Amino acid sequence: MLHLSYVGIAFAAVFYVVFGIAVRLMELSNKGRNKARLWIVVITLCSLIVSNLGAGVLNLMMGRVLWSTVFLILGFFFAAILGHIFMKLHNIKVRIKMRKFMVLFDIVDHYMNEGKTKEEILDYLTKSQKLARKDAINFLNFISDPTNYQFLSDVNDKIREARMLSELK
Repeated sequence: MLHLSYVGIAFAAVFYVVFGIAVRLMELSNKGRNKARLWIVVITLCSLIVSNLGAGVLNLMMGRVLWSTVFLILGFFFAAILGHIFMKLHNIKVRIKMRKFMVLFDIVDHYMNEGKTKEEILDYLTKSQKLARKDAINFLNFISDPTNYQFLSDVNDKIREARMLSELK
């Protein structure tokens, strides 16, 4: 049974190398290549976690304390790396949602300044931006509140100011 854990560790290394080379040689878009690389890393780390934790537990049951400690530490180390990757992915998704929210606010603010009605803006949000009607109504209600509107305007001004400063450099 212990040899199966060692084979799992070897499999993870071979999997990473072989599929890493295969992805490099494939004709993929940058998005497709990055997704494939991410899946290769996630599968490799999962295999390493299971194999190292299994080897650590089996070595512990056989009385090999030093080897079990090494494998358990490696297993938890790989689990921490995988957790860190998932946290980074979550943060990226949150940033994308925040950026989309601010862009929508900017567009809706522009439409409001042009004098468009809430129905026209709601129509734009549901048809062009493909928001659910409930989400579009919630969005409009949120930015219609004067406190929220002022806060978002201030944030938008700071973003524009930062962009201009970065363009000057």
